[in-house]
Amino acid sequence: MNSGETGKEPANKYGSDKERVNNTALRLFTMAVLDMSWQLAIVVLVPVIGGYELDKHLHSTPWLTVIGFVIAMAGAYVVMKRMLKEYGSKTVNNTKEAK
Repeated sequence: MNSGETGKEPANKYGSDKERVNNTALRLFTMAVLDMSWQLAIVVLVPVIGGYELDKHLHSTPWLTVIGFVIAMAGAYVVMKRMLKEYGSKTVNNTKEAK
C-alpha cells in the first residue's frame, strides 16, 4: 500500500510538521534548562556561601548569610526573567517558521 491508499499524507524525510515543531521545542527546552542551571547555581551559591564565610570570619552570624540569600534570590529572579524572555521569543519564532 502506498500513502495515497491509506488516506494519510506522505511522510517526508524529516517527519510531519507537528513532529518538527515538537522536536524544535524539545531541543530549545533542553538548551534553556542546561543554560539556566549553571547560571542559577553560580548566582545562588556564590552569595550564600560568601555570606556564610564572611559571617564565620567576622563573627556576625547570620546577617551576611541572610544578605547573601537576598542577593541570591534577586539574582535568580534576573536570570529566570532573562531566560524566559530569550527562549520564549525563540520558541514563538521557531514555531511560526515550522508552520
